[in-house]
This record gives sequence, C-alpha cells and structure tokens, in this order.
Amino acid sequence: MSSSIQLISSQSGPVPAEKSHSKVLPSSGGRGRGRAALRRAHCWHFDPVPYRAAFAMRWSVFLREMFQSREDVAAAFGVTFGTACNWWDGLNRPYGDHVALAALAWPEDFARLMAAE
Repeated sequence: MSSSIQLISSQSGPVPAEKSHSKVLPSSGGRGRGRAALRRAHCWHFDPVPYRAAFAMRWSVFLREMFQSREDVAAAFGVTFGTACNWWDGLNRPYGDHVALAALAWPEDFARLMAAE
C-alpha cells in the first residue's frame, strides 16, 4: 500500500490586500487633532509648545546657577562630560529621570528657575 502526502493551502486564490490603515493622521481637517483640542484634552493652563522649545535654555540656566562647572554637572547627574557640555550650552535637553532628580534634590531652586513665565 502506498501512502501519499498532500499539501493543502489555507489560502486559495490571490493574496488579499493589506487590511491595516495608514498610521499617519492628518493634523487638521481629518481624524487628527488640532492644538486647541490638545489643550482641551490635557487641560493645559499654558501652551506647552513654547515651554518645550525653551526648555533646553531653562535647563542650562538652572545648571549654571546650581553648579560651578560642567564637570560638576557630569558628576551630579552621572552623565558623560559631552552630555554635560551640551546641557550647559543649551544645545540638548535631558531625559525625564535627570529632570526628576533635579526637582527632588533642589526643589525650591528648580521651581524658581524652571517656572514658566
């Protein structure tokens, strides 16, 4: 007696088109949300966009007030000297854990120097 193996495909016919939708949403006029909706959804008491844009410089001012040198910044936050230089010069912003560390270690100075105007 001979036995034969038959392969059965679960798909018959052409491969169906991709079913997922595009992940890019338009910012206005479609399903996307505008800035006014963002403020309503998150209940901002100020517009976060200018604050975000100015944060690197605010962080730089904070560091210059609290530390004597870039080396001190690198040691205090456990970052490389290059990162400390970029923060000191206002070229880059820190990650949230570094900001939280500063807010916990120096709460009064942090609040005074980082407050939105």
